[in-house]
Amino acid sequence: MTTSKSWALVVTGYCILAVAMLAFLTINGLSSTTAGTISTAVLLAPGLLLPAAGMLELARHKDPPQGATRKGLVLQSLSLVGLLIGFVVSYVASSIPGYLVSGVFIVLAGAAALAGAIFISKEARARQLVAGAALIAIGTALIPASNIALLAGWLLDLDKNFYEDIGATAAACGSVVAAYSFFVLRSRAQAPTISLS
Repeated sequence: MTTSKSWALVVTGYCILAVAMLAFLTINGLSSTTAGTISTAVLLAPGLLLPAAGMLELARHKDPPQGATRKGLVLQSLSLVGLLIGFVVSYVASSIPGYLVSGVFIVLAGAAALAGAIFISKEARARQLVAGAALIAIGTALIPASNIALLAGWLLDLDKNFYEDIGATAAACGSVVAAYSFFVLRSRAQAPTISLS
């Protein structure tokens, strides 16, 4: 796979993830959401796996001097896989322990995403990537947290949907920021270098 295809996978995947979060917003709280849930799941899988695959491929092509960027790309890709596992567990969970397991996956994935974004931003000057990773981490963590709060009796169902909507909105915004960040990084990587003699 060429480097340009890897960059395209990352940007496209984050855009699909933003659409998946918007689809979740649309169906959240509706009683008959089987079709909506399936369509959201169909969007979530490529929205998380495409950028993970693209980042792993980019990390494979990085030179040793760019070790921090390589670490950051690997951490970011692992975080996206962790988010997918967290979402799957959250989807099948029906009790507090199930949502806690989902929350653990999502929180660990969010921490890996932030660490990866920091590594990348230090070397590649992409500070907005840290903001995008933080928004995705906080937004996705709100989804199982609101389910735990509902089952514990701290929230009403309407409140749970409200907090899930906030989480999905934050994750969608973070996905757009991450897509933009990688688009900018792609432009910088493909810019011709001019040597002065």
